[in-house]
Amino acid sequence: MGAFDLTVGAELLGVALNLYLYGIVSFQYRAYKTMKFSDPTWIRAVVAVLFVIDTSQTILEFYIIWYHAVENFTNPREVSKPIWAGPLCAIGTALSAFIVQSFLISRLWRLTRRHWLCTILIVVAFGAALCGVVNSIRTYTFVSIAQASAQVPGAIFWLSAEVFVDVAIAAVLVWTLWRSRTGFTTTNTIVNRCIRTAIQSGLFPSIFAIGNLVTFVILPKTLLFVVFKFPLGRIYSNALLYRIVARKELANISLETADVRDSVLNSFPMASHISAIQVHKETVTESNVVECEGKPSMDRYIVFSPPQRTVA
Repeated sequence: MGAFDLTVGAELLGVALNLYLYGIVSFQYRAYKTMKFSDPTWIRAVVAVLFVIDTSQTILEFYIIWYHAVENFTNPREVSKPIWAGPLCAIGTALSAFIVQSFLISRLWRLTRRHWLCTILIVVAFGAALCGVVNSIRTYTFVSIAQASAQVPGAIFWLSAEVFVDVAIAAVLVWTLWRSRTGFTTTNTIVNRCIRTAIQSGLFPSIFAIGNLVTFVILPKTLLFVVFKFPLGRIYSNALLYRIVARKELANISLETADVRDSVLNSFPMASHISAIQVHKETVTESNVVECEGKPSMDRYIVFSPPQRTVA
């Protein structure tokens, strides 16, 4: 193993992975911009803030690898010293995680109306973000990465809390959406897609946060943890953007079903009362499948409400 495999090499891998994910989220930002969703201003502001954070972090991470591998190519001792851009990247990751988790918790509240659950999750998410920011600022007092072991307790709470919130949100969403399934193919298709989105939004951030935590705790005197740390912010952005952009596909599924239903009713007028019963049972409301919020084309066909028993 080379002398710089776990320092500059790890930074290079982290920057490369982050750049790949930044390309994906940039495409999602563009897709969101061109799809013309009628979202409220605060949702558009959330997307814009995440884009600024993602772009800033990507630039800072390029500077870090440039500083160590190019600017100080003949001065390898600089690799063992913290650089000012490193803590800024960590602060950006903590902010991205809190913004995305807050957004998902707000959607969870609309879905379940469980005030106590959402209060616990938002408090834990805020505590994790605050700990991440404080931990990152403390790095400015270090003169060597060997001192990073002093940050292990704070890092354990920060990343463990993030994993807890991510898993809790995904679990509650999956459980609630699964209860919303009906015997109709279209409704189940939409709900299944929302379940898949909920799982992805909690799984990937948790994997990278756990990877960051494990490598930092086991090898605190190396930079191996940045392989997971650098792209973590993009993972959170992708979790939110994928959920938002996916509404277009759900809208298309709903529209296709509506077109088929209208065609059948026009051909067989006597079937109108049967269709009315099916439409009533296929109703899925905006407090149930939160991923579909804000899409004008779906509002005509999908209305969200808590699961109710149907009386024949």
